[in-house]
Amino acid sequence: MAAGAYPSTDNDNRPETVTLEAQNSEIAHEFSSRPMKRSVSLAGLLLKRSAALSSASADEDRFRDEQGLLWCAFAFAAGIAVYVILPVEPSWIALALVLCGTVLGALAAFRRQGAAGWQVLLLLAFLCGCAAGAMRTAGVDAPRLAEPMNAELTGQVLEWQGGPKQGRLVLAVETVNGHTASRRGFPERVRLRVPRGSDAGVGDRVRMRTRLFPPPGPVHPGGYDFSFRAYFSRIGATGFSFGPPENLGPAREASGLQAAALVAQLRRHLAERVRGSLEEGPEAALIVAVLVGDRGGIGEAQEEDLRAAGLAHILAISGLHMALFSGGTYGAALLLLALVPSLPLRWPTHKWAALAALAAAVVYLLLSGAGVATQRSFLMIALVFLGILVGRRGLTLRSVALAGLVLLVLAPERLFFPGFQMSFAAVICLVAVYDLWRRRERGLDIRPEQQGVAAGLLRFAGRWAAGLFVTALVAGLATGIIGAHHFGRVAPYGLIGNMLGMPVFSLLVMPMGVLALALMPFGLAAGPLWVMSQGVSLLLKIAHFTAGLDAGNGAFGKLDGGAASLLMAALFSGLLLPGRKRFAAVLPLVAGLYLAGQSRPPDVQISASGNRLAARDAGGQLRFAGRTNSFVNDLWFQVEGVSGDAIKSRKMTSPQRQCDREGCVVRAHRIASDHDGPEPVDGPLVIAVPRRLEALEADCRYADIIVSDLIAPGACGAGLIIDQKLRSMRGAVSIWLKHRETGPDPPDAVPASEDRSGSSETVRRFKPAIERMVFAIPDPPRPWHRPGSVTRQSLRSAIRDE
Repeated sequence: MAAGAYPSTDNDNRPETVTLEAQNSEIAHEFSSRPMKRSVSLAGLLLKRSAALSSASADEDRFRDEQGLLWCAFAFAAGIAVYVILPVEPSWIALALVLCGTVLGALAAFRRQGAAGWQVLLLLAFLCGCAAGAMRTAGVDAPRLAEPMNAELTGQVLEWQGGPKQGRLVLAVETVNGHTASRRGFPERVRLRVPRGSDAGVGDRVRMRTRLFPPPGPVHPGGYDFSFRAYFSRIGATGFSFGPPENLGPAREASGLQAAALVAQLRRHLAERVRGSLEEGPEAALIVAVLVGDRGGIGEAQEEDLRAAGLAHILAISGLHMALFSGGTYGAALLLLALVPSLPLRWPTHKWAALAALAAAVVYLLLSGAGVATQRSFLMIALVFLGILVGRRGLTLRSVALAGLVLLVLAPERLFFPGFQMSFAAVICLVAVYDLWRRRERGLDIRPEQQGVAAGLLRFAGRWAAGLFVTALVAGLATGIIGAHHFGRVAPYGLIGNMLGMPVFSLLVMPMGVLALALMPFGLAAGPLWVMSQGVSLLLKIAHFTAGLDAGNGAFGKLDGGAASLLMAALFSGLLLPGRKRFAAVLPLVAGLYLAGQSRPPDVQISASGNRLAARDAGGQLRFAGRTNSFVNDLWFQVEGVSGDAIKSRKMTSPQRQCDREGCVVRAHRIASDHDGPEPVDGPLVIAVPRRLEALEADCRYADIIVSDLIAPGACGAGLIIDQKLRSMRGAVSIWLKHRETGPDPPDAVPASEDRSGSSETVRRFKPAIERMVFAIPDPPRPWHRPGSVTRQSLRSAIRDE
């Protein structure tokens, strides 16, 4: 072997000679190429990183494109909510300056097209919501009554709602006691209860003798607030009429009420035709409610069963009704056009059918009364058919957001209406869930295989049942949180009720209703209405069966507003946020559950009038004093989680409440808590309700709280005095109690023989054991809670000046 060479093998395993120079050259080339390999590897990592960032940016852009308008709507709604819950009315100047500054910042941020621009846009939507609420509040301000009075009114009927016991109307006042109302600063509109069967309708001029009251405020702090609704409806007084109103005939002058009167007459005519075609009963009343939106004939028992079964949503004409009605029209129009073979081949018949469906949706909107849920449904279904006309998909989160923004811009106060909240919450969640479902199926690339007719029908039925289950579950969860907040109840078996009842309603009741309305002009509606009544009868039986599964009718106790907001935020975040961002929903979920667990109902409730009171007995149960059948009692025990049937058994008895001619004494206890220790607790809190000055003087010495219309002396020793002046300014009161420290009797304890209530206990002069006290009206009051300015004296002064 020559020097400087060594044996090597090629692929054939034969020896090959490699020189030393060639070996060194290969080694040098290998070492020289390593930096290049490192740079190529680094470039690959950078390219992968860039691709990942590009993909993330694309996902972010897609998210903003699909849901950007929805989150702007959320920000707009949040601005309205913040404006309403502010303790004081915000300054117009400050609000305008902040809004202008944000607009300038948004214009500057949009040039960069970055995340900062998106955040500024959300801030701008939030401030626009605040501004919309403030502008609406200033624009609807109208005179309001300051004190009760009797008056003879003449005016036009703007709204009419019948009922099983009495009717209710909204009157545009023209004259009061024979004088022009507008010249005396009298309320523009009043809402009145009238006897059943009163001969009056929308657009009629009527005259009546009335008893009027200022619009009542919240029944309890955070509860139903009629004054809020009345303010934004320009209703300055409420009351009742002495006898039926005198119908003076339709208004002679041209006005916008003429069209409304025609629609109202058509609705009454259709309702009469339906009642004339069916036997009187709950089925006919429910059919009238579904077709024309008149719920006055539905009995309380049937409505309660529908609520407990989770089927009350069929009474509110919303997306399901509108989709079935207009969708049925669309399908029928397509079928009729397809009977002429040449039309589908030459013309876009699907667009013609979409126009017919739009017209049907407009008709149904007018016939149903155009409620908030119906308006939302109409806007969304209109966007769907407009999407067919222009060749785009219409049912998206953008369409939901657009419908919500339109309704909130026109009337921001709708944000606080339960119907608005339930309607949009359910639709947003359903659209989001089905969008995720559609993307999952698209990602799995599911293709139907060759199968027989029976297998295809079975697969279709399974998908339909799964869709019904998901719809009932998701919509029930969304509306359940809102229902627990507003009404203190849930539908625990609502999923069962919807799974059993909705097929009947969707496949039998509504199709027959659409057919009945279509055939009614030809006098052929009796057959479809009979079939519809059979379906409604089955639906009511399902509701009664489902309601019987829960003895408490879903009474849950009112969910705190903060907890409800956090739980809804968790639900929206979990369904709407992309990818791992959904885990952010855990934070509001945990916070909402914590708040819900920590909240407890009040121990004492005092109405704004002072004549109704509720307090806990020694066992911790809330009991009421006063009349049994009371709207105030119903709302108090909604907070408590007590069903309507059980309220009657919660009336106060002796020794908790003892009365004589001079007044009453009520003893209030604190609700039992797991945190309470084994130590003994002092006696109850003593609440006195004196009717005479002599009793007031004694109560000032011995009572913890005094509730009275009498003027207490300045030296009154009671810990808390809730007189008429305080209640008129601050409204109803809710009180939470805490345990008092035990100890020996004070030297000025009074024996039972000197206590006018006759109690066997010694009344202690301790500071009231009040942990927290909340008034229904803030100080200073917001515009919808401010006292009215119209009094009997102001009316007389206006007459003299005239």
